[in-house]
Amino acid sequence: MRFVVAGGGVAGLASALAVARAGHDAVLLERDAPDPAGPPESAFALERRGIPHYFQPHTFLPRGRKLLAEWAPDVLASLAQAGATDQDLTEKLHGPREPGDEDLLYLWARRPLIEWALRRAVAAEPGVDLRGGVHVDGLSEDGSVVADGQPVPGDVVVDALGRYRRPPAWPKAAGEPTDCGAVYYCRYFRLRPGAEYLDAPVLNPRGDLGYLGFNTFRGDNRTFAVIILTPSEDRELRALRSEPAWQAACARITPLDVMTAPDFAEPITGVMPMGGLRNVDHTRSTALLAVGDAFCHTDPAFAYGLSFALAHSRALADAAAEAPDDLGACFRAKAGPEARERHALACGIDAGRSARWRGEPVNLARPDGDYPLFSFAGALAAASHDDLVLRRTIRRIGLLDRVAVFDEDRALHDRIAEILAALGPPTPPGPPRDELLAHLRERHLLG
Repeated sequence: MRFVVAGGGVAGLASALAVARAGHDAVLLERDAPDPAGPPESAFALERRGIPHYFQPHTFLPRGRKLLAEWAPDVLASLAQAGATDQDLTEKLHGPREPGDEDLLYLWARRPLIEWALRRAVAAEPGVDLRGGVHVDGLSEDGSVVADGQPVPGDVVVDALGRYRRPPAWPKAAGEPTDCGAVYYCRYFRLRPGAEYLDAPVLNPRGDLGYLGFNTFRGDNRTFAVIILTPSEDRELRALRSEPAWQAACARITPLDVMTAPDFAEPITGVMPMGGLRNVDHTRSTALLAVGDAFCHTDPAFAYGLSFALAHSRALADAAAEAPDDLGACFRAKAGPEARERHALACGIDAGRSARWRGEPVNLARPDGDYPLFSFAGALAAASHDDLVLRRTIRRIGLLDRVAVFDEDRALHDRIAEILAALGPPTPPGPPRDELLAHLRERHLLG
């Protein structure tokens, strides 16, 4: 078959690569015109007009890394050679290794490098016609993609335009958005010579002060990102979009005070705000065959995007082999249920987080409290104290297991609740909101 893939981001690149390696032809249409032959560092100079989160943190969860190793080992090798690094979470286990532990690997790389490696593989694939600098206008009356005013014939149209872009003549997808309730303020750093990534009980440093949260992502080539998350409606905390205010806030939060100190790391970007975030489920839409964020988009704090892009690409190639006459329905049956359950989970966690930030009583230490937060933040807090909890939690957040594996294990829930009860309430890793705002105000950093 001939696939016409609209959009050359991660989902579009992976889809074209997957169907071509399954024996089909693909035409990949991308508005920007990156040079697939350029060196890795050239990807960071690109202007990706259709991807406003291009420079925001990304990672391959264990599921995504496993998929790369299975069907695109050349891409995995390119990323490694260009400076991407693995993080092996079996190092956090106290006891002996078990079957399946080999999958507990994160792959850390910045988004530009990931696109570079995929684009390099796509350009070398004989079955892919990669067309850069092409503007997708919409669809013709017969259902063909129209690009730069001309129809692009094909048997299957794949929407990989992501969550933002909808050409004027593009079908409207079903699904109502749910606000994530947070604004992200991110800044990238590079470790100074002699400095090493800070350790954390399970993954990387993260925490919540009860009115804002923070997360950190490793990157390639000794880089890392620090993200402060604030409630969407908190106007005073929007001051964190300025570098002096953001830096002053980090200096009051443990361990961001160390991670952002001049002798530990050098900033390599300014503060990059990201708002207007929505959880959107388009999985039941039959208007077009969509992949990646065009199929389902969730709060980027969970980092599902890259791994789901690969999973959808694999499902697309499998559906083409199993049901070529009803490819769309077969694909949606393969990819839809998992995407929907993750969408529901993301909405639940976001709702609990927002309630907590509003000062409402939220119990994440028991499964009969706020269960979505218990299954995420509570499980992560308990994971370093119990190997079974660690395995199940990482397999859950890393997309290796369906959510039912965790949700239906009552004995696991009791185990987590016992650990959390023994630990007691966590100490906030930073000052109360009023104290942080007073600190910013005293330094004339609050408008």
